Amino acid sequence: MKELTRAENKTGPAKRLVVDIDKCTGCMACTYACSSSRMGLHSPSHSRIRILKLEMSGLDAPVVCQQCEEPRCVEACPKQAIVRDAGTGILKIDEVLCNRCLLCAEACPYGAIQATPGGRKERKMLKCDLCGGEPQCVFWCDTGAIAYVDATERERIVASGENMIMAKKRFEIDTRVGR
Repeated sequence: MKELTRAENKTGPAKRLVVDIDKCTGCMACTYACSSSRMGLHSPSHSRIRILKLEMSGLDAPVVCQQCEEPRCVEACPKQAIVRDAGTGILKIDEVLCNRCLLCAEACPYGAIQATPGGRKERKMLKCDLCGGEPQCVFWCDTGAIAYVDATERERIVASGENMIMAKKRFEIDTRVGR
């Protein structure tokens, strides 16, 4: 796999994940499918997708990497450990270069990067890599809350990203208010 440098990271994959918050039931099937297929564990804390439970509004919101064209996570990474695969255009975390500092997670406007449980040396940074082009979360989402669409569907992709940003902000408010 030829990986591109930070300066070359300007285009994304041919397909992207989009979410429809109104269709999500919070069943967590996507998180279990992800953690099982990618980590060999049946554990949402080891999933590259997460569900925000918005208690005050009664919504559940899937959060996935948007494979940004100008990713803030790439710019924030001091080790240049987030790279775009030259063949697929998918942003991935190079585990060898990653120092697990969490700066990428803080930079992501969607909240789509997280760490597995554990201290800095034990944890692993998790970011959706679209399962190499066959995202299992889409396959296991019975309600259609997660879809894998062509990158030309800009309107759906933008709306999905905006919904995830709003869900993240609402989740942060819920958490501060104490539900």
